[in-house]
Amino acid sequence: MKKRSLVISLVVMIIAISCNKPAEECVEEKLTAAFVLDYPDTVQVNVPFTFSVGYVVENSCGEFGKFEGELHGNKIDAKLKTYYNGCSCVNEFQEKSTIYPLTFDEVGTYELRFWIAENEFDTYIVEVIE
Repeated sequence: MKKRSLVISLVVMIIAISCNKPAEECVEEKLTAAFVLDYPDTVQVNVPFTFSVGYVVENSCGEFGKFEGELHGNKIDAKLKTYYNGCSCVNEFQEKSTIYPLTFDEVGTYELRFWIAENEFDTYIVEVIE
């Protein structure tokens, strides 16, 4: 009888431990290729403007996250991050768009590079004038 109670107690403990596992969160952050839909060739110094940027998410849970930019002289490298939040997503590519706001504080020619793949960027030239 003791053996049977021990086995039942052991089974109940295993079930209790199994039920206390944290639920799968299904959250992911990814770099995503970005392509400029519309941009000016020339802008004025110290005047804010925006680039219209397109990107593709892998499923219905994908959303715009943020831009990360690095300035190296007159070259700006911009990377777009998307967030995927959810476990029940429709697996189909979806085109989306957002804006990339920018203000230049010096006159000159700038190279704006948007990340499209590892070590690959789509480059756009912008002339900043007085």
